[in-house]
This record gives sequence, structure tokens and C-alpha cells, in this order.
Amino acid sequence: MAIRVAIMTAAILIAAVCFIATGAFLCVALYEGLKLVLAPALAALSTAAVLLLLSMIILSVGLAIAKAVEKSERKKRGPATAEIGLEIGRMIGEQIYRSAGKNPIQVMIGAIVAGAVLGAVPPLRRFLMSFFFRK
Repeated sequence: MAIRVAIMTAAILIAAVCFIATGAFLCVALYEGLKLVLAPALAALSTAAVLLLLSMIILSVGLAIAKAVEKSERKKRGPATAEIGLEIGRMIGEQIYRSAGKNPIQVMIGAIVAGAVLGAVPPLRRFLMSFFFRK
């Protein structure tokens, strides 16, 4: 298995070097072709503009593909993540219920203090509301 990975990695690296060399020769060919029609400085500028445009197109396509893959991955793991969240919430809820049953006065004091703090600090209240009710 390790030998297969090493061979594939070497093949990919060699192909990448060939691809870069091909790109360099295409750039030189574009420049030389434009130099017949334009002044050398304008030919170089035009070549750079074409390469910049090509780079932007490649980046846009890559970004679109990455977003599509991320969206499909999110759909795949959505229900499982929700189930895990529900299970964790259930476990924490049971722990809080047991603790509240043992210490009702402390829970009441904590609820009064939390209510007073949330009433007195609007930024904290907005943060918690956005945290719990975001979509």
C-alpha cells in the first residue's frame, strides 16, 4: 500500500512539473504571437492580462466546486449531527434536573441572578438570543 502511494505521488509530481512547463511555453508562445501585432511592452501587458483573467476564472470555478462539495457534505452529516446534539441535550437536561431537585433554593437564586443580569445587560441578552435562535 505504501509503495502504491509513493508511486502515485511521484507520478502526480512529475505530471505537475510537466503541466507547469506547458503553461510556461504557452505563455511564451502567446507573448511571441502578440509581439508580431503589438509593441513588446503591450504584448507583455496583454499576456499578463490574459493570464490574470485565466487565473480568476480558475479560482471562481474552484470556489464554486468547493461550495458545492461543502453544501453536499453538510447535507450528508446534518441528521447525524442533529441526533448527537439531541442526545447531548438530553443528557445535560437530565443532569440539571437531578441537580435542581437536590438544591431548589440555589437554583431559584441562580435563576433570579441570571434574570437580573440579562435584564440589566442588553448586549449580553442580544448575544444569547442570537446564539440560541440563529438559523
